[in-house]
Amino acid sequence: MNLNLIAQNKVAQKLSLQFKIAKSNFEVFKCQSLISEVYYKKLGITFSKSQFDPDAKIELYPHRYLMGLVDDKLVATMGLYLHSTNPERYGKVTGQDISRLLVEAGVANKYSEKDIRELSKFVVKDGWRNQGIGKLLMGIAHSQDFIHMDEDKPHLLVACANRSIFNYFSDSLGISTRPIKPVPFYKIHEFYRSTHDSMESRLTIPDIDIPAKWYNAKLPREYELVNRA
Repeated sequence: MNLNLIAQNKVAQKLSLQFKIAKSNFEVFKCQSLISEVYYKKLGITFSKSQFDPDAKIELYPHRYLMGLVDDKLVATMGLYLHSTNPERYGKVTGQDISRLLVEAGVANKYSEKDIRELSKFVVKDGWRNQGIGKLLMGIAHSQDFIHMDEDKPHLLVACANRSIFNYFSDSLGISTRPIKPVPFYKIHEFYRSTHDSMESRLTIPDIDIPAKWYNAKLPREYELVNRA
């Protein structure tokens, strides 16, 4: 897959980017370290394996990680919460909220409001941004290899983000999200929410809302980015 990032009349530089699921304890540690580094530096947020306090700006680490690698160096990662998602913990999202959207979409007999996961903690390392890596990471993170693992039972996805973020990725990647409800204000969000760009919890129904090119992408996987410098 080639992504032409800047003007055609500039010199092309190819970048090989590999995506894989973190398997070993060391790979998980590298992903957690990168997330901690970026979130603390940019937002003053720290992480814990067991403690969660949105007013003290303490987040829980995700349970699973997708790695973006260049020459075996971690340059980007995305986390997946397998349970205890942020919309549930502080977004006040209930099973009834999810069930309502499933009924509206006509898939209440296929999915359960009890089976939800959350893609979150999306980061790209300093020096590697604005090259198309983040957008590609977001698309690949919606692969069923990552979100469902090897299970037969499909899971729903929820997320918390500013409306502008949802719109950006929906427009560029074709991944749809369904508004559930606004997210209450907490100190942990102080640097990235505003009155003109509200924060919402949203639902993604995988086989309806995720384009096949992302949902059916197999992992591990390698892409070639063309960056015109």
